[in-house]
Amino acid sequence: EAAQLHPAIQATVAPGSTIYTDEHRGYNGLEGYSRTVVNHSVREYVNGMAHTNGIESFWALFKRGYHGVYHWMSRKHLQKYMDESAFRLNRRGQCMNVVFADVVERATDGKQLPYKKLTE
Repeated sequence: EAAQLHPAIQATVAPGSTIYTDEHRGYNGLEGYSRTVVNHSVREYVNGMAHTNGIESFWALFKRGYHGVYHWMSRKHLQKYMDESAFRLNRRGQCMNVVFADVVERATDGKQLPYKKLTE
């Protein structure tokens, strides 16, 4: 647990950052960071600025995409599925057809976007 979490955090989070977590023991002993904990086991869901609502919303959206749309995701492209879910979550409430059309237009600059390049 800690052997996997600590190196991942240290590789991706700036030292001195505040980390908001649940009470999972894998975070115990993490040095170089400030940590605020939400203790779900005592029915605590918010502790000051700390809450897990955002990440829980992300995973709910991601799982709906998996079960309802994709049904299977390759390990190779998993990060792309995650990025799409984050994109959708960050733009919730906007018309997705307009948002995607705008993104594709800006990404392609009016040039063709071959499927092979899209799926690299």
